[in-house]
Amino acid sequence: MALASKKNSAIHDKTGSDLAAIKTQFDNAKHLELIDFPGEAALMYQMELMQQDIDELRRYIVALAPDEKPLPTISTASHTVDFTVTNSRGAYTLVTTVVDSSGSKAVTKTASTTLR
Repeated sequence: MALASKKNSAIHDKTGSDLAAIKTQFDNAKHLELIDFPGEAALMYQMELMQQDIDELRRYIVALAPDEKPLPTISTASHTVDFTVTNSRGAYTLVTTVVDSSGSKAVTKTASTTLR
């Protein structure tokens, strides 16, 4: 099975001074005013849980990279998923390789994710 295309896109197209203004509002906790609205508060809670998961994945992957410890390989009868972390001058990339051997010819797909 091939890796599906990502479903998300950029939340905004702000750059430069516009992005700096948004960051300033965030740094000044302006976004916390949304806590007073139940729907927005629920979304912020879910976003926080997702951020914690992402942070934990980054911590785990980056902690393994310097020691070059192998990341887990996941296998089923006809599929294998392998993970590798590369480091190019401090820029870490998670490389995921999927091999599908369910057909007459094995198919290999690779996806790279830049870790920030």
